[in-house]
Amino acid sequence: MSEVQEYWEQMVTVALLGTDRREPPPPPEGGLADLAADQPMPTASQRLLQQVAATVVVRRAGVLPSAPVELVAPPDPDPRPLTPPAATATWRRILADWPVLEDEWVLTVVRSGRRLSPELVPPLLARHRTDIVRHTRVRAAAGPLAEWMIAWSPRLACSSKQRVVPELVAEVPELPITPDLVGLLSAPPARVAEVVAGGLSSGALLASHRPVLVNLLARVQPSSLEPLAAALDRVDPSRPTIGIALALADLARLRHHMLTELESA
Repeated sequence: MSEVQEYWEQMVTVALLGTDRREPPPPPEGGLADLAADQPMPTASQRLLQQVAATVVVRRAGVLPSAPVELVAPPDPDPRPLTPPAATATWRRILADWPVLEDEWVLTVVRSGRRLSPELVPPLLARHRTDIVRHTRVRAAAGPLAEWMIAWSPRLACSSKQRVVPELVAEVPELPITPDLVGLLSAPPARVAEVVAGGLSSGALLASHRPVLVNLLARVQPSSLEPLAAALDRVDPSRPTIGIALALADLARLRHHMLTELESA
């Protein structure tokens, strides 16, 4: 093989210098020389390509197979059903439009008795690798697959050194709302719709209230979401707050869809 290797290096030199100026080197005796003699090519570049192709075959034929690669052990089994395919699209929608819902989405996956679909595990681990609470939630939702992926790709591990507080992991953080709206968290759905949609229509609630209203809709009872969305759709289009009303209606419907989609398996 040393003779073939030397011949290969000579052809590489010719190729680098340009075949218009130089002929390919004479092949060593044997099959390569027989090929050149039996099938002569009309130009120097064609003769070089012919010998390159033949030499590649000869060199590969002389390579011994390497030791077999050790089989990768699969993750431990997880009997929980996967989140439905539509839930993956919902998570991406939440991330793009209403990230305020992501904590509840992950906890709802865990509480529903499901596990994260595999394509969601790497992006969620990477997204929350600096937050010990959220990273722990994702690992609970992903199960053994999360530990398996972290072992193979340590960059998915959590970089935070803080201590895990179980109470924080198990509950959605209480987003701040103003004292006058706290009562709506336990109020009947009709009352919630009346206060929020009516306030946007009358001017009692303005654009400056949007952050608080977003937090309210992320915390309000699920039974209030559909009636509230319908009431928000009825806000007078001529009101200055119509944009906020439509945005909040979208948030209410998305949260309702998210919770319905992930009802207990």
